[in-house]
Amino acid sequence: MSERAAHPYFRIRMEPTHAIPPVSNLIPLAGSRALFPEEIRARVADGARLVRFEVCISALVFTIRRQSAVYLTQSWQERYLRGIWYAFAAVLLGPWGVPWGLIFTPRAVWVNLTGGVDATDEVLAWLDARELSGPSPA
Repeated sequence: MSERAAHPYFRIRMEPTHAIPPVSNLIPLAGSRALFPEEIRARVADGARLVRFEVCISALVFTIRRQSAVYLTQSWQERYLRGIWYAFAAVLLGPWGVPWGLIFTPRAVWVNLTGGVDATDEVLAWLDARELSGPSPA
């Protein structure tokens, strides 16, 4: 056996398939750690909201309008502070497309400065449907 093949750096380590962990039940959220569905429901019951923010990106003849990932926010102040950054991005990147950039940018800024789009009901309905469908095959 050569010295190179005996070096631990060159050994391939194969894990059996039963060592792979099953699919996690955690729900990834932007701006925070992943949470279990029960944690999300408890926080929403305590007054938290699940929101999305809009961003508009334009260049001469094309405009793209997208929503962010879902954020779990505890107060209107947190929604406002997160929305300021998305509004700034929309103002910086949005108005450069004709004509839709000039139309979509003010709407994105307004949505972001008023706390984003409330997606709480949609996410809770998705969580309920996910639980009713049963565990996913691993």
